[in-house]
Amino acid sequence: MRRVLLLALLVACPLAGPALAKPKVDPTPVSAASVAPAAPTARDLAKLEKARTEAFAEYETQLASGQKARAADALVALLEEPAAAPFHAEAYGKLGDLFLSLDLRYAAVIAWTRAFTAADDTNADQIGLYVPKAMETAQKVGDSAILEEPFSSNLALARTEDVRGQMAFLAAREAFHDDSYGLGLGMLKMVKEGDPIYPDAKALEGVILNQQGRPEDALKPFEAAQQAGRDKDIRFKDSVQLNMARSYYAAGNYPRAIQGYAAVSRGSEFWPQAQFERAWGHFRIDDLNGTLGVLYSLDTPFFSTWYFPEADLLRIYSMFLMCKFPEANLEIEAFRAFYKPIHVSLQGWTGKSDAETFDLARRYAETGLFNPLPESILRPYATEDRLLSSIAAVKSAEDELERLKAVSANPFSETARRWVTERRDVMVEAEGARIGARIAEQEAQVGQMLDDTEIFILDILRMKAMLYEQAAAIGKMPDAARVVDREERVRKGWREWPYEGELWADELGYYRVDAAPECPAGLARGVK
Repeated sequence: MRRVLLLALLVACPLAGPALAKPKVDPTPVSAASVAPAAPTARDLAKLEKARTEAFAEYETQLASGQKARAADALVALLEEPAAAPFHAEAYGKLGDLFLSLDLRYAAVIAWTRAFTAADDTNADQIGLYVPKAMETAQKVGDSAILEEPFSSNLALARTEDVRGQMAFLAAREAFHDDSYGLGLGMLKMVKEGDPIYPDAKALEGVILNQQGRPEDALKPFEAAQQAGRDKDIRFKDSVQLNMARSYYAAGNYPRAIQGYAAVSRGSEFWPQAQFERAWGHFRIDDLNGTLGVLYSLDTPFFSTWYFPEADLLRIYSMFLMCKFPEANLEIEAFRAFYKPIHVSLQGWTGKSDAETFDLARRYAETGLFNPLPESILRPYATEDRLLSSIAAVKSAEDELERLKAVSANPFSETARRWVTERRDVMVEAEGARIGARIAEQEAQVGQMLDDTEIFILDILRMKAMLYEQAAAIGKMPDAARVVDREERVRKGWREWPYEGELWADELGYYRVDAAPECPAGLARGVK
């Protein structure tokens, strides 16, 4: 939902008598010129300037005498006067400057965002001067997201091209969070090549196009993000690489997707997820040995705290398609033994408040403590940019609320305290709700997966029954499908050795599985 700054003039008219007479209609058409507002006269401008001088008189007096706290009190009083509404945007901007000078950075950012919201055509140039310092200060307190909404409805505040690009990027993120993908793409077109934020803008453009179901169109902006972001950190590069591989996968180009997933750095936090998705690429081209080989890394103790139930199901299904029923049964038993307790713990979190959920995720990110949920559920949030930024912002708000206690005697402190408290609570509730919704989704998914394993067991029994029926008919068990026994070749510059039971971190991602199918001739699939 887009939020647009509206200027509403409400006129209350007392009604006398039980009924109103029907108004007469003037048949004369009204021209556009007759209803256009008249340009303000010199006298009107003089009256407005006089009103402005009177409105800010106390603020100017206190500021001139070096009394910043009292000057802030004067601005807060002005903001409570409905008659001074034409000057509220300016007052918010000045109040933001005062808060910043008093080391109340969070309150300063909130004041400036209110100035941006209250701005109109008459003061956009003046209020726009606060934009650069608002972006800088918001980044310091960890809450750049607070600027997304006011920027999305007032890009006219930008005074320079680079500032306009940064504002447009934040506005595009707001549109993306609201699922307004078309609007987000439009905003991103305002970010020009050469702008420092350009690589991030192109990466976001690719993500939005993927969300719109246009993976082939997303490849070009991802390539532009890679090209423009050559000097950015490896985390950004791996993120773009992963999303590009996802575009190839969604477009049905599975070989290129596999290559893209394999290009994600092995030391990256995105590498395990890339391996899981790469396994699906192998599965899509019927390379079940490739699927099992890639998934093997995720089954090692190195990833015991990672949450990949779908990877385990994919492993079971691959074994089922190869008619390796005893192995599939063992995997099913292991799956149920491992995930049933997790499912119970997820069910136990049902009904917790958003604040409790945020506090749990924050505690894990800061201390590593995860009870009562399994660590695998909370582990992703320890490195998630969005949550870490929210935690930093909440901490900034808490620190500022402590400092405000020292100036509690000043009226402005109550306003600042209320603003900062409200913003902190909004962030806690929003992040807690987001994480809580994800936990509820995981609870439903793993519950469904546990049910699906029952279907797997029934399918295995059905397949076994079919094999026994064939055996009874022909007097022996059907022969397994024959596969070509190719001589194994070691690539030049590589060394290979058989797996002997030890696991080493530098072997992750390089495991291979050479399993022969055990299905009767004509039924085997997916072995290459």
